[in-house]
Amino acid sequence: MSTFREKIIEGKEFIITCEFVPGRGSRGQAVEEVIKFGEKVAASGLPIHALSITDNPGGNPAIGPDVLAEELASRNVESLVHFSCAGMNRNTMESRASGLARKGLENVLVVSGDYPVGGYQGTARPVFDLDSAQAIRYLKEMNAGLPLPGKNKEGVPNALPQTNFFLASGVAPFGKNQAELYTQFVKLDKKIAAGVDLIIPQLGYDIRKFVEVLKYLKYRRFSVPLFGNCYVLSRPAARIMNKGEVPGVVVTDELLQVLEKEAAAADKGKQARLQRAAQLTAIFRGLGLRGVHLGGFGLKFEDFEFIIKYSQEITPNWRTFVPNFGFGKKDEYYFFPDDPELTFKEDKLVPVARPARKLFSVNFGLSRLTHRTVFTKGTIGFALGKALYRFLEKRPALGRVSYFMERQIKRMLFDCQECGDCALFNVGYLCPMSQCAKSQRNGPCGGSRNGMCEADAAKQCIWVRAYGRLAPSRALGSINEYVPPVNYALSKSTSWGNYFLGKDHTGRPAA
Repeated sequence: MSTFREKIIEGKEFIITCEFVPGRGSRGQAVEEVIKFGEKVAASGLPIHALSITDNPGGNPAIGPDVLAEELASRNVESLVHFSCAGMNRNTMESRASGLARKGLENVLVVSGDYPVGGYQGTARPVFDLDSAQAIRYLKEMNAGLPLPGKNKEGVPNALPQTNFFLASGVAPFGKNQAELYTQFVKLDKKIAAGVDLIIPQLGYDIRKFVEVLKYLKYRRFSVPLFGNCYVLSRPAARIMNKGEVPGVVVTDELLQVLEKEAAAADKGKQARLQRAAQLTAIFRGLGLRGVHLGGFGLKFEDFEFIIKYSQEITPNWRTFVPNFGFGKKDEYYFFPDDPELTFKEDKLVPVARPARKLFSVNFGLSRLTHRTVFTKGTIGFALGKALYRFLEKRPALGRVSYFMERQIKRMLFDCQECGDCALFNVGYLCPMSQCAKSQRNGPCGGSRNGMCEADAAKQCIWVRAYGRLAPSRALGSINEYVPPVNYALSKSTSWGNYFLGKDHTGRPAA
């Protein structure tokens, strides 16, 4: 078992990870500095417990984190390897996970991944075969020994050798509206149910949003460890983030103005931003979080050293720094009542819901009525549908005619991609395969900005739309259900028939 994991589980020490973005190519400064930093950590005794290494951040190609993690391990430095769903199908995930396990690299940060924006001779094709909740469940099943078909000579069911992954994942609490935050917590629920071992929120500079995650875990009686996230924000990085060019990260105009003023100093604001990072880290210590995820562009070992040591010094006075981190957006929604004294009393752990404005949608109304009367098990409509598709299953010619008609209807109403394993009911009768750039079937990714899609800023996030449809009808229960991965063996086949005959994911044992 890794020291990183042991110390998190013990809960006696404040854990620190430092994130690195190694960049493109097999060599170069952005690659070599990761190894050099690790060597300094090993020699110094500074309490840095793991180096967090990104996986194609920002949707750009970069050297894979696995090889750097292996080099760091040879120097007795642990890593937190990012494991992005953006560019791997499930078979590639298993192959990569098996390789990590063989190398003894067990600390993994599972993320949805950024939508590709670059690549060889054009932009790469996104994959997103599994979402992060599904990937966590997959890796946890590998930990238990993934079942294989058949039995051995002794009659014991076959299974892969057990792995021993310690799985971290994220949550993005910095969404402006109720729909964004609610659906983020829905996906967090699914990750926790899948067995995630550590939660690291997206980065931001509104401490109340970090507290929202802590309150949510307390409200739901979850005991999963929680880190804080602290990025040392320079003026150039702030300008990029302020424009929304880093998915899921919020830097308000007010914060940017503060950094612009600080940049006028002789050191271009470096001391101010290092102190700000130390203050935020001290707040995380004071709040009782299990650790902090530190990052920043161009930081040297001495910069991390200053942040860590200075945060230790000022932690006894951590409450005095809380007002320095109130950079929220105008009219922003918070899931829980304000608690300036951070008491975490029971009355501060009761969610506050704004009334959802009812949206008129003929498509949604008809879809919901049809589901209730035809696609709900136990109804006469369901019994008739099941009988019809049993009949059509034995008559291929009629089945093809039926499928042609179904395809035209679903293309017109839902822009159907004919996956054959439909999840419309779980996303407010919106198709996650055609209308979500990342095909997220269990909740939103962390890249939306003011409710708009990361990959297409002109489109509203499908999960925000689903919330807008379901909340006024008090039908949010449907999005709380875990949806397994698509079975692509059913592609280009009747999803209605697959549903009635129990061939799609609804026919599998419920998770």
